[in-house]
Amino acid sequence: MDKIYQPEIIRLSEIYILGLKDSDFFEEYDLNSTEYAKQIFCDRLTEKFIQGEVDIFDENPFSEEEFEEILKIIVAGTILYEMKDKGLVNSYEDENTEEMFFLTEKGKKLLKKTKKG
Repeated sequence: MDKIYQPEIIRLSEIYILGLKDSDFFEEYDLNSTEYAKQIFCDRLTEKFIQGEVDIFDENPFSEEEFEEILKIIVAGTILYEMKDKGLVNSYEDENTEEMFFLTEKGKKLLKKTKKG
């Protein structure tokens, strides 16, 4: 992670990740890493804290809808970064410093192979 988070934010994110591990969330979606999940939880918790929407000592700062959205983002993002590690996609930062993903040649070949098969 490139950002520095408050210790209490990190502690809360680790509680969420432990709960997801205990519920087999990562196994269910075949996710091999929890790093992206930690980043997302830390970002969201920090944002809520800065906006005054939550006390960092609140053990349940997310609504059910927010939590479901976070889980979807974790699944999609983790898969993208795992594909990047495998060389199937790559990324660059656009003018808004947002990460943009694209298929590599290896990814394009695998896609064509998958379509034929």
